[in-house]
Amino acid sequence: MFPWLWIFAPTTYWPLSGAVSQDLTPEAFFRGIRPGAGVPGIEKQVFEQASYGKQLGWLIDVMVDAIGPDELRSAEARGSLASLAKLQAKIERIKSEHRQDRAEAAIALLDQIEADSPEELKRVLLRYQAGRELVRRT
Repeated sequence: MFPWLWIFAPTTYWPLSGAVSQDLTPEAFFRGIRPGAGVPGIEKQVFEQASYGKQLGWLIDVMVDAIGPDELRSAEARGSLASLAKLQAKIERIKSEHRQDRAEAAIALLDQIEADSPEELKRVLLRYQAGRELVRRT
């Protein structure tokens, strides 16, 4: 191979390929809030207290529990309330599945730790139990 051939080494990027970078940090999200839509500093502090999903979940819980379909005047409002109730049920199902997946992953990891090093498993379980005892005392 001739050493001067490294000069002719073109880099070709086809559509939807190549080096792509995207800023997905929370700061990038809050820079996207238009000044007329709110104060970014306040929005960020509120988001740090409770995410938009958490805030929306609280609103859905209150609306579904506080308002019955008979209290709404229009069919559109009753349909929207029914949609909120369905969304609430779906969210609970998703959360339940996520909790089950995490528990199964934790059990699989503990099984692996037990197979590799039973002493490490004892140490992990003792630390967890000590933490639980502290919570019960307070």
